[in-house]
Amino acid sequence: MIFTITLLGGNVAIAQLNAYEQALSKFTGGHKYDIEKPGALDGVQAPDFSGHTLDGKLVNLAQLKGKVVVLNFWFIACKPCKLEVRPLNEIVKKFRDKEVLFLSIAREKREDLLQYLEVNKFEFSTIADPKSDLATDVFHVLGYPTTIVIDRTGKIRYYSLGGKIDERAVRADLYKKLVPIIEQYTK
Repeated sequence: MIFTITLLGGNVAIAQLNAYEQALSKFTGGHKYDIEKPGALDGVQAPDFSGHTLDGKLVNLAQLKGKVVVLNFWFIACKPCKLEVRPLNEIVKKFRDKEVLFLSIAREKREDLLQYLEVNKFEFSTIADPKSDLATDVFHVLGYPTTIVIDRTGKIRYYSLGGKIDERAVRADLYKKLVPIIEQYTK
């Protein structure tokens, strides 16, 4: 889908929606939660993004080709997000020797995240996204937590929206759905 904008002076700017935005355009109105159906975004090229982790490292998706990337969107006050942390930490340890980057994108300021994560260990590298630029403008996250797996070529292979309110159910769901996808794409 291409949009053409004519500016004063005759200059023309052309903006093309990326494949991710095109795929998301199918999930509007009452169908927006269909995005979580298995395979709904499978094979869609993930949008490129960049950001600095809390320890100052620049992360750019285009430069991560060859690695599997697991993104987790969350925020401190989100109870389902908190319930995912221990099971997700276990999963990070399970894949420690594989080419996987576990990256969380949180809606808080850097200082608030540093303080929170000092007490509440989360094994993912974390990007502070206080204005939700990555969550809203790039990934158009509909709810929290949201987890996305991007394969070695930059394509989405897993999309999970929202969480559960029981840690055992969270763990069972992650091990049933998320772990097999990571295993499949790290072979």
